[in-house]
Amino acid sequence: MEGIWQLISVEKIAELLNEVSRRFRLPLAIKSCEGGPLPDMYSGPETAVSSHSGLHDSFAGTREQPITYHGEVIGTISAATTEENLEAAAFCIENALRLEAENIDLSAEIVRIYEEQALIYSLSRKLGSEMEVDGICQHILDEADKLLVVNNIVILLHDPASDELYASLSKGRDREASARFRTDAMQGLLGEVFRYGEPMTICNVGDEDRRLFPYPVRSILCVPLVTDDRGIGMLVASDKLSGEEFWSRELKLMGVFALEAAAAIKKAQLYEEISSLFIQTVEALASSVDAKDPYTFGHSNRVARLTSAICEGLGMSRKEVRQVELAAILHDIGKIGTPESILQKPERLDPEEMSKIREHSAKGAQILSNIDELHDVIAWIRHHHEWYDGNGYPDGLSSDAIPLQARIIAVADAFDAMTSDRPYRKGMSDDVAVANMEECSGSQFDPQILMVFKSIVRSGILSHHLIPSCNQNEY
Repeated sequence: MEGIWQLISVEKIAELLNEVSRRFRLPLAIKSCEGGPLPDMYSGPETAVSSHSGLHDSFAGTREQPITYHGEVIGTISAATTEENLEAAAFCIENALRLEAENIDLSAEIVRIYEEQALIYSLSRKLGSEMEVDGICQHILDEADKLLVVNNIVILLHDPASDELYASLSKGRDREASARFRTDAMQGLLGEVFRYGEPMTICNVGDEDRRLFPYPVRSILCVPLVTDDRGIGMLVASDKLSGEEFWSRELKLMGVFALEAAAAIKKAQLYEEISSLFIQTVEALASSVDAKDPYTFGHSNRVARLTSAICEGLGMSRKEVRQVELAAILHDIGKIGTPESILQKPERLDPEEMSKIREHSAKGAQILSNIDELHDVIAWIRHHHEWYDGNGYPDGLSSDAIPLQARIIAVADAFDAMTSDRPYRKGMSDDVAVANMEECSGSQFDPQILMVFKSIVRSGILSHHLIPSCNQNEY
């Protein structure tokens, strides 16, 4: 077993030999089982380690004692002493080597555990507040790529409807091809790994299994994503850039990594399901309000779409956009308490009726006030009829005192009102509506938001619009 000599440094072997030599007060020489000194080493009570092989000649004719490690002879020590002393010295050398090897193994294990903990901590910190599957997958790919350094790495998620694994997100040389990755979750190599839920490395992927991949592969590492004893997907890495094979240590490390990743993805999937159900409920509620007036049916959804376009134009994150969309869908919820005789009146409203309909923004905020999760959204709904110059309602806020999201909804709401048909007039064209709104820039509307919206409309990004005049207050 020559491995011990490679495992322990020459300096450490010399240190051990010197220690035993001092303890027994006699010069010692050590060599490997291949014969010859290891490596040309001599030690004595008063002598430093030497690399002069000639010194070993002085040990000619002395006794030799085998050195064993885990029952195998790995070398010998020599000394001009009694057999009993030499056996005792060999015993000390063997114990010292064993303890040093154990220390090295323990150090390596500590390093491995530290790396695992650091990895889990880093991933947990990044995923802690992330609630979108794509965002979580991106974090997972970035961290996994640092560990593996491969040509391609892809996260496959399970589609229960088709019982297939499909590419959610990928990174690497063949990213475009990876986007087309889709395979049967019950067939082939990947299906087997997914079903049994055990990580696997394959050094040389067979021809049949290679055809499963939309890009060239030679060696792969597959790590199932399992949570609550159910598979939700798989991480597949292929071909290290170094050309090396995947190691068992990497497989174990990625197994630990996958537990955290799977839990985060599942959490995000559940959140998206709940959010989708919530949005559907909100849309149904908003539709019940729209249904009170056939001329404004679909208004809330159109305002939400327009609002989304403005938010994206302002560079908001997807999470922020969704929140504003939710406020836009609910912006007229207060009209649920407005008499239909006012909402459906074919003529212009008189001052008393106008006062009544202006109550809807404050009423909407009040209706939603008991829902803690909508705390921010409630403020945006309350203030979506405030004017930039302070002449709006219900609180007469102005400029930056009006929440940004409320200023965005105000632009989208007005545009849909202007371009929609009403009993007493036809809807305006997009260009006429935008021209009218420009006249109100800095008075009713935030100039910056209006400028972004104008560029969106004129770029043709919006497929169709339905919305009335900034000088009219019926919306």
